Amino acid sequence: MVLLKAALASMGITILPTSVCHDALRDGRLVRLLPGWTAGSISTTILMPHRRGQLPSVRAVVEFLAERLAG
Repeated sequence: MVLLKAALASMGITILPTSVCHDALRDGRLVRLLPGWTAGSISTTILMPHRRGQLPSVRAVVEFLAERLAG
């Protein structure tokens, strides 16, 4: 968020995930300088016990994260 705020304040350029700066790009507050370039992708892994021993709250958090990160 610090890098996003700095870029919005015209303090320089930065590399940000699209999910962080989507609204600013859409609104024209930020401009993508290298549209053909990407920094790569990130892989996320969650390790958890078998469903039988799993708390419902844990399952709810995992499902929430899966939906949010599927993006």
